[in-house]
Amino acid sequence: MSVDPAVTTPAGDAEGEAHRAQGVTANNGTWAWLSKPDSERTAEDDEAMTLSAYAAAYHWARAARRGPENTARAEWLLARVWAVRRNGALALHHADRCMAACVAAHLADFDLAYAHEARARALACLGRADEALAERTAAASVPIADPEDRSIVQGDLVAEPWFGI
Repeated sequence: MSVDPAVTTPAGDAEGEAHRAQGVTANNGTWAWLSKPDSERTAEDDEAMTLSAYAAAYHWARAARRGPENTARAEWLLARVWAVRRNGALALHHADRCMAACVAAHLADFDLAYAHEARARALACLGRADEALAERTAAASVPIADPEDRSIVQGDLVAEPWFGI
């Protein structure tokens, strides 16, 4: 994305608000497909899920009141979609972009844990088990203040796909 991840847009921008609404819709649509077991998603579902994740990233990059966490989370969602589709190279590309957004904006806590989780899953998909395990350990080691957020991260760290690691 060419949008500076450090930029936050003000409220009251009608076009930005429309992008925000579309970002939410596309994000939620992506999760509807991600929530289905692999055996229940068709090839058409996978394609729609992927397009929805890219649409979410596009709209979040232009949304009113966006912050760097929106960039990181959009990249995380793309990394997860590509991991679920078993394309480790694209998953790692987006996981690295997620991590870069976190580092550039000094995001920590929940977002940093998920950047490590995305890298771990992508590396596992690529068969790079040692690196994947190190990243999964890093994800589990990130301090997360909110107990509910911590529980969500911990749950995702044990949820498949982990590609045999």
